Amino acid sequence: MTTNDNDTKTLKELRETSEAAEETARVAKSALLERAVKDAMKSTKYGHLSGVAREAGIAAQYLRDLIEKEHPGWLDQAAEEREAAKAAAPRGRKAARAA
Repeated sequence: MTTNDNDTKTLKELRETSEAAEETARVAKSALLERAVKDAMKSTKYGHLSGVAREAGIAAQYLRDLIEKEHPGWLDQAAEEREAAKAAAPRGRKAARAA
C-alpha cells in the first residue's frame, strides 16, 4: 500500500483495514503463545523452556508465567524431576569407570 492508496481511501476504510489487521495479529499471537506453552512442557530438561522462549521470540519469564497460569505447579514438578535425575546420575570419574 502506497501513500497514494491512503489518500484515496476513506477514514472508514482505513479504520476497517486497521481493525482487521489487529484481529489477525491477536489471533496469531494467541496461537504462538499457546504453542510455546505446549512445546515448553514437552520436556523438563534444563534449558528447554528457555530455548522454546527464544525460538518463539518471547521472554523466558513470560513463558514461565503463562505456564504457571495455565498449569499451576508444573514448573515446580519439572524442577523436582530435574533434581531427581541429577541425584540419580553417577558422579565423577570413579562412577563413570564403575558403570
